[in-house]
Amino acid sequence: MVRFRFNKKYVIIAAVFALLLYVFIAAAPVPEETALSLNWIKSLETAYEKNVDGQLVPFELGGYFGYVSEDGQFSVRKIKKSYVSLSDFFWAEYGAQDSDIPIKDPFNETVFSIEGGNGYPFFLDSRSFIISSEQNSISLLDRNRPLSENGAGKIVWTYDFASPVTCVDAAAGFLLVGTLDGAIELIDNAGRRVYFSEPSGSRVSAIFGCALSADGRKIALVSGLDEQRFVLLEQFGASWRITFHEFLGEGLRRNVYVMFADYDNKIVFERKNAIGVYDVKLRKSYKAPLDGEIASLGDTGKDGMVFFITSQGEFQKKLIGLRFPDTIIIEAPFNSGDVFLARKNDNLFVGGKTTLASFKIHKK
Repeated sequence: MVRFRFNKKYVIIAAVFALLLYVFIAAAPVPEETALSLNWIKSLETAYEKNVDGQLVPFELGGYFGYVSEDGQFSVRKIKKSYVSLSDFFWAEYGAQDSDIPIKDPFNETVFSIEGGNGYPFFLDSRSFIISSEQNSISLLDRNRPLSENGAGKIVWTYDFASPVTCVDAAAGFLLVGTLDGAIELIDNAGRRVYFSEPSGSRVSAIFGCALSADGRKIALVSGLDEQRFVLLEQFGASWRITFHEFLGEGLRRNVYVMFADYDNKIVFERKNAIGVYDVKLRKSYKAPLDGEIASLGDTGKDGMVFFITSQGEFQKKLIGLRFPDTIIIEAPFNSGDVFLARKNDNLFVGGKTTLASFKIHKK
């Protein structure tokens, strides 16, 4: 067990953050049928690690990262010293020049190590990958393979791309990759390309965000500039085809959020000054205008809602709840530079500054 010295300044910061969220969420009336009640609030400055059971939520907030349980206990709580990759199953902290990188689980136990990997680890679909330092190749790792003399024994396969990778997602044993030159590639678990397309349809080709459905049969992406567009591709037998696309205007010149939600029946995507929702069953696109840009996007549950945080300035943030397809049901402003948002079952985890808070989502 690791303990940290009590510091009055951090308790005050936590109290201010807690008061803001309490005033705007817990104490104020919220729209009919939805309510959020406070579970707990913890300061990362004074939290300590302990043995924890149950489901854990990975978090990265400001200068901290780790795993927290649904009841607010930390199995891992560390000060970030360099780059961090996190998932539900694995985490790694690494520097730009590190050749040996330990891969650990949410209970801080080393699962395996990457030696001589020459890249940066990331974790998707319960699998471990390395993207090269030039961001133009990806390797799949197998922790059970013995290391060779040059440390490359854990690499199952390596796939090279024609230009730098801009986005990745994984599901159903497939890896989806979007690149700077406007291509998307779907790679199976053996490292073979099973689909390739250049769907940009815009003057400037690039893939700015991509997502793969849970069954691996649908691809959603935001691509191109002048104009930017949202695209849905679906598999029919041995072929793929575009089943919907929508031009989004000038668009955003950075990586954007794209996510399948509501059991793959909805697609949530970021657009300029708005959040987009596409209903896969109804084949209809919706748009909810926003004040600011999306800073964090949470997963969805069984209640037809999605939560996200927008940024109106360096320290001006807003927690927003949206009921599908396009109804804003909760807006809670707060002040913070760094933010975090996640959802696990009916619990919503919100972070600002050096404070984590958990709220229970109720349906009336």
